[in-house]
Amino acid sequence: MRILILAAGYGTRLYPLTQTTAKSLIPVNKKPIINFLTDKIIRLENNFEIEQTKVVVNNKFYEDFLEWEKGIEIKADILNDGSNTNEDRLGAIKDINFGIGGKKGDWLILGGDNIFDDDLQDFVKFALAKKPFPVIGLYDIGDIKDASKFGVVKLNPDKQIVEFQEKPANPASTLIASCVYYFPEESMSFLDEYLRSQSHVDQAGHYISWLAHQTKVFGYTLKGNWLDIGHHESLKTAEKMFR
Repeated sequence: MRILILAAGYGTRLYPLTQTTAKSLIPVNKKPIINFLTDKIIRLENNFEIEQTKVVVNNKFYEDFLEWEKGIEIKADILNDGSNTNEDRLGAIKDINFGIGGKKGDWLILGGDNIFDDDLQDFVKFALAKKPFPVIGLYDIGDIKDASKFGVVKLNPDKQIVEFQEKPANPASTLIASCVYYFPEESMSFLDEYLRSQSHVDQAGHYISWLAHQTKVFGYTLKGNWLDIGHHESLKTAEKMFR
């Protein structure tokens, strides 16, 4: 499999911090957020064949990521999506398409601003067992009210997604979608179809919702804590949660 980390966002809700620092490079307890992912990739390499790791970034912070890559323990290809501002960003779906670049094979997609405990070992095993269908990582937030702020997933007993709601007023469950996706090679044609026919390219949740109506999509609940670093309060929470 190949791995793609999405790190091209501008994190406007974290201004002024992200005006000078890429969101994924913000330190949590003196460790860049993205390094929590590269640490997991190092461990994944011990049990799975990883052909390549890519990181999609924007032009504004491209040089910063090139410098960052020199200090990590894995080889990562840094890809510049060419955007310079939040207004001309490609959006998550187009960045996924750009990062994949037509490369065949299975893809593990990771959001560069997600921080979580799960080491992804069992997630990948689960995903391999569900091929040729896609699998997404879920987190049980445990509170219906809090779930309404995220993409909410309802599963059947076979762990297949039967409903996906984007920030619903009345969530169907407390399971929320994280930015952890496993797309087998057999499912990649759906991405091309979506980009041709749909206009929502900024949030990956729209694609997952659409995808679940085209084919089977399964959900795996991540173990431990999970946090999307979206605003200053979540950054403070991360400092405590992942100490």
